Amino acid sequence: MKRAIMKPHPFRPLILPSLVLTLALTGGKALAASQTYTLDADFDLGTMVGVNHTAPNNNQLQLNITGTSFPVLWIANAGEDTLSKVDSTQVGGSPGREIARYRTWFNSGVYAHDAWGGPAPSRTAVDAQGNAYVLDRWFGGYPTLFKILNNTFIDRNGNTVVNTSTDADTSGTIQLSEMMPLVDNNPANSMIDPAEIQDERIAWVKRVPDGTYGGGMTRPNGIGRALCIGTDGNLWVGLYNNQEYYKVSAVDGHTIAGPVSTNGQPNYGCLIDQNGTLWGANWANATLTRIANTGSNSGPYTVTNIPMPNPVYGLALRRDASNVTHVIMGGSCNSYVEHIDNGTNNWSKPAPVNYCTYAVGTDNDGNILVSKQTGGVVKFAPSGAVIWDKGSQVGGSDSRGVIADANNDIWQVHRQTHNMAKYKGTDGSFLGVIGVGYEPYTYSDASGTAALSITTKTGSWAVTKNGGTPGTKWGTISWNATVPTGAGVTVEARTSDNPVPSGAFTPVTNGTPFNLTGQYIEVKVTLNANPQNQSPVVQDVTVVSISQLKCDVDKDGDIDQSDLALISKARGQRATGADDPRDSDSDGLITPNDVKRCIPQCTRLNCAVQ
Repeated sequence: MKRAIMKPHPFRPLILPSLVLTLALTGGKALAASQTYTLDADFDLGTMVGVNHTAPNNNQLQLNITGTSFPVLWIANAGEDTLSKVDSTQVGGSPGREIARYRTWFNSGVYAHDAWGGPAPSRTAVDAQGNAYVLDRWFGGYPTLFKILNNTFIDRNGNTVVNTSTDADTSGTIQLSEMMPLVDNNPANSMIDPAEIQDERIAWVKRVPDGTYGGGMTRPNGIGRALCIGTDGNLWVGLYNNQEYYKVSAVDGHTIAGPVSTNGQPNYGCLIDQNGTLWGANWANATLTRIANTGSNSGPYTVTNIPMPNPVYGLALRRDASNVTHVIMGGSCNSYVEHIDNGTNNWSKPAPVNYCTYAVGTDNDGNILVSKQTGGVVKFAPSGAVIWDKGSQVGGSDSRGVIADANNDIWQVHRQTHNMAKYKGTDGSFLGVIGVGYEPYTYSDASGTAALSITTKTGSWAVTKNGGTPGTKWGTISWNATVPTGAGVTVEARTSDNPVPSGAFTPVTNGTPFNLTGQYIEVKVTLNANPQNQSPVVQDVTVVSISQLKCDVDKDGDIDQSDLALISKARGQRATGADDPRDSDSDGLITPNDVKRCIPQCTRLNCAVQ
């Protein structure tokens, strides 16, 4: 049940007269294993992605008005069958650095082929938790999909430590020796078995559609060229040669639905908007595919192919102020073509200057990014006006991607020079180049912009609390929030005696006791807007250890003057049992000592009432 929100004045907390002396003696400080986060300074103790505590109001969490990206970029290296994880944060004179690299096939990492042979990963997608998915196209083989965890891991060897690729020499570029091996122990089946995965950030690997394809079954040779995330968090994978889509579980990679035929239109890329409508690029036939109802696991899926003036290669989406979807398409020498989802087959070419381009994107303000095919980036306003236009910093390099990072700076992927250039988002100033793998080829969503800002407007706040001693037993997390219809707030937690918890998060229910143990607890609060783009608002979050639950008499998930008053009122009575929250010293009687023992456990300064 939602409780009334009565925030105390930060400088004049209410204090019960009978408790003034005791509180003065204790200083009114909360126990280390308890805290309420409600003021701007409290929320600043955590990390915010796509949320803020200032606009439109202070001292509360709400989704950003503008869009959001993660600071991590996921770049598929088609020529060596790997995926690079890049920290886009500017540090000193470096525009960013590669922090991990993952193999997507056996014996990969050797610069053995160009971008159009073998596994050749190229399409990526990033979910609202920051996890990445990468699709091996597989020329002549089986399209294969990987899930790579961002900040959790699967402890396959039981040593409680994440075994994964890392930049051990801090050079900013991953060497072959810094990647985890992927060894084929069962070459007869021509697939990656779960037991063959050694990097513990790789959650699963699945063919699309899943299955063994044994017993003389024809090799699909579908070529996986489209990958996007839906409103339900599951994936859609498009096969080029087969001209069909499959819906795939984000949890374990099994095929949920499909094939969904695109009626002779080969698939080249996809994104899904806030209404659950999939938009697919068709390079060969110059059409834009529209698939409705992707949130359903069984359909029906209504497929429409909309003629466009040019071949459609890269895609980007933006929402206007009326929450209408605009589809931005690259693949011609018109900079970009725009289609508005208003029930017609309309299209326009808003850009006043034109460059040949494969890749397009949007930044976190809804501006349109065009990656010039031979290098350089131009940023357009939604009206089509040029904001800035910059030439190539690495020569003619066959640019295949343009990405906005969390700081709204712009990254361009260069296939032929095996690197990425960075431009300042505000004016296009050149910020530097970093190396990645061989022949990077990523023009789909590489930073989570689609998942966080378009498909489902999402943001999160995470904070780590020190319980003071190893093995601290945590009891409840409670929060107050205003949630519009169709929006949502979810809270998760994970614990460890390590200052940086890295295991899986456990969902928690508001004010309901749970059992997690560790000196440190990381609490993650996720806010999801509704399809009308209305944000929930979180007013406060309170974390309490099990030891404090003894004093939570009114069972509202915190300890304050209301609880102390109830204990004081019951002085002289016998406890109702061993779990009586008024009997903090468990001696069977309610006495002034019980009040004294509960005062240090208050969740607010001076035990102020929430």
